[in-house]
Formats: sequence, structure tokens, C-alpha cells
Amino acid sequence: MIVAVHQPNYIPWIGFFDKMDQADIFVILDTVQHSRTSVTHRNSIKCPSGSLLLSVPLQNKGQAINQLMINEDHNWNDNHWKSIAYNYRRSKYWELYEDDFKQIYQSNWKHLVDLNMSIIQLVINILKIETNVVKESTFPVDMGVGSSRIVNICKHIGATTYLSGIGAKAYNDEQQFEQNDINLVYQEFIHPYYNQQWGPFMSHLSVLDLIFNQGPQSIDIIRNYRNSTKKSEVYNG
Repeated sequence: MIVAVHQPNYIPWIGFFDKMDQADIFVILDTVQHSRTSVTHRNSIKCPSGSLLLSVPLQNKGQAINQLMINEDHNWNDNHWKSIAYNYRRSKYWELYEDDFKQIYQSNWKHLVDLNMSIIQLVINILKIETNVVKESTFPVDMGVGSSRIVNICKHIGATTYLSGIGAKAYNDEQQFEQNDINLVYQEFIHPYYNQQWGPFMSHLSVLDLIFNQGPQSIDIIRNYRNSTKKSEVYNG
């Protein structure tokens, strides 16, 4: 059984869902400390001048992610939706997904994690990813910190393999995984190319960019590019 973990980011990038698609169980780390430099509450979409950062205003920072409250004094949801609509309304698959996303942005959200999970679940449905997604906060015991936390999560679930992001290679305690008979592997993600609006291709945007431009083909682009040896080719599906 392959397990992967990730924080519940706002309108996550493609790599988030690539990792999820390769796992049997994907654990949402909603009880970890929020980092001020993280993308848990912000991410970028594409616009005519380049990228546009959309950031959800928070009442409190430096706490566990599932305790973060959205600052309702700001009209952020209406502003975010207007930005998304303005920049993607001419994309090929805008009308196919417009209503589903619009419903999320017209809702009132108090906790960031609930907003993020609503968007993540919608994207899972669009991409037809069948991975089982669970939140760490549903586990009956504290999983600890650092590598011990991940090892304990894997043991709790019964994982044989842990799929880690490549950035964690600098601090993963590989010996802990080995001692607990957990195979540690790293996500080899190379960003796919696809047809995109607004000039030259730009990578590392929210998955919204892929979905609105490529629609039902989005998951095939992720999977085909993952398995292809022709990494430099633009996908023209």
C-alpha cells in the first residue's frame, strides 16, 4: 500500500494531484503548524501580464492549519472569483466547470481548511482520482513530529511504501523508514506542458489553469506526461 501526505493547500498546483493519483491513501496534514511562507492560503493563476497571486486573508496565523480562521472583513471570495472568471472565461472548458467553482466562491467559509478541502474534493471529482483521502485530524492519537510523524502515519494505516515529495529528501530520516519496513520513494514530478492562454507557457500555477484549458483531458496529461520519455514535448491533446 502506497501512502502520501500533504498539507491542504489553497487551489493546489498540479504536482499535488500527481502525488495523490499515485497513492492508495492520501493523508491531509491538517493538524500541522501553518507556515507564513506556505501556499496553504494562497496560490497563483495565469493572467495576460504573467501570474496573479490569490491570497485568502486570515484572522490568525502560526497555528495548526485546521484552526486557521478566514478574515471575513475582506470581500476575498468575490474578488478571487472575479479574477478567476476574468482570466479563464475565454478558456475552452470554462463553461463546463464554471458553476461548480462559482458555488464554492459564493459560499461563506469560516475555516480555511474547509474551503481548501471543498476545492480539493471538487478537483478530485473532475480528475476522477480514486485515491482514498483522509485527514490526519481524524486519527485517534497524536502522530508526533518530523519523520516520526510520517512513519507513525504509515504504521497506523498499514503502509508498505511512503511516497514523499522530493523537497523532503533533505530532512527525511531514511533510517526510521527502513527500521519500520517502510519503503521510502520520492515523487519524480516534472511539470507537464499543455496548451494555455496568455502567451508563453508558464508552469507551477494552480491546477485551475490546467482544468480550464484542458478539461477532461487533464488527468490524462498528468498521467501520460508522468510516464512519457518525451518530457519536453507540448501536450496537444
